[in-house]
Amino acid sequence: MNILTVTGIFPPDRGGPASYVPRMAAALIARGHRVEVLCLSDRIDHDDSAFGFPVRRLRRGIFWPTRILLTTLAVWRAALRNQIVFVSGLGAESAVGALLAGGCPTVYKIVGDYAWERAVGRGAFSGTIDEYQTAAKTPMLRFFDWVRDFPLQLARRIIVPSRYLQRIVSGWPVRAEKIHVVYNATPPVGDGPSAAAALPAWSGKTLLTVCRLVPWKGVDALIRLVAQLPDTRLVIAGDGQVRGELGDLATQTGVADRVIFLGDVPNCEVAGYLRQADVFVLNSTYEGLPHVVLEAMAAGTPVIATDAGGTGEVVEHEATGLLVPVGDAAALQAAVERLWREPALGRQLTAEAARRLPAHFDFDAMVNATEAVLQAAVKRSAGTALIGAKQT
Repeated sequence: MNILTVTGIFPPDRGGPASYVPRMAAALIARGHRVEVLCLSDRIDHDDSAFGFPVRRLRRGIFWPTRILLTTLAVWRAALRNQIVFVSGLGAESAVGALLAGGCPTVYKIVGDYAWERAVGRGAFSGTIDEYQTAAKTPMLRFFDWVRDFPLQLARRIIVPSRYLQRIVSGWPVRAEKIHVVYNATPPVGDGPSAAAALPAWSGKTLLTVCRLVPWKGVDALIRLVAQLPDTRLVIAGDGQVRGELGDLATQTGVADRVIFLGDVPNCEVAGYLRQADVFVLNSTYEGLPHVVLEAMAAGTPVIATDAGGTGEVVEHEATGLLVPVGDAAALQAAVERLWREPALGRQLTAEAARRLPAHFDFDAMVNATEAVLQAAVKRSAGTALIGAKQT
């Protein structure tokens, strides 16, 4: 297959698609497919020769109507030389560009609800992703829903990384038989370097979180938590729209000296930081299926996470990690203090997580399933074209 992959984020960006896309592209190339990537980027002068496949970067920070137009045209031109468009972001632009290219088939990987994220980001909705699905919609929210839905209605197949997201997407106006669950996976052994800068010396305990700094990641609660634990520091890897607010909160709560903001961290350095932490914590109110939790487990770091979205499909409470209810600050603090008191429990959790990862979140199994979905979409498109040719 000749595959065009479209994504909104790509290394050195941090995030699930930025980890997933280059690894999946390399794996598909190893199986004899041709892959090229089209992405947004803050800079377009990166040296991408090490990836082993063509990368076309479009500037992220330009006037948004111009960016949408240029992205759509770039998808159109690239789709003309490919058999399928595999979409991990920029869904509307990909749909229109593929249509302009004569109806090039599309497969979408959906890791969240674009409409809900836009609504929360614009201050037009303050509830959870689950509440959004059944909420009364203003004209703005209905528009966000339409932008989310029409590309999926045109898609040949839809991949989701969890049963939870399968349930969410099944509630949208798309055919349920198009939706396929393909779990995320830990990267293969030896997949790139894992170096990281050494954290400053510290005699106490270190909590680490790795996430975009957006409201639903709950990093503000982690800063307040550290204020209750004098021997604990918090290391935050990631950047985003609430970075300034979080810095102000650390100062206001008197823990600025115990909160370290690393900013965006290259994917190749994440494992190194995870190994330096005593506990990894993810305090989201929503996750599709958190890839970073798999990375923490692979690094041998105990995990505490909120039981949000698909996280419970990765973390089994008191077997491979500790789960706490969303928004329960007391339960979160109790879980952290428990691991501080019971280091043997942390070792037990990491050992069981390491044992289960290959069986449930195997990289080759993920590639096999993804390849099968892409091939099915291409074959369906070829079959449709053949039927049309016979009819004419």
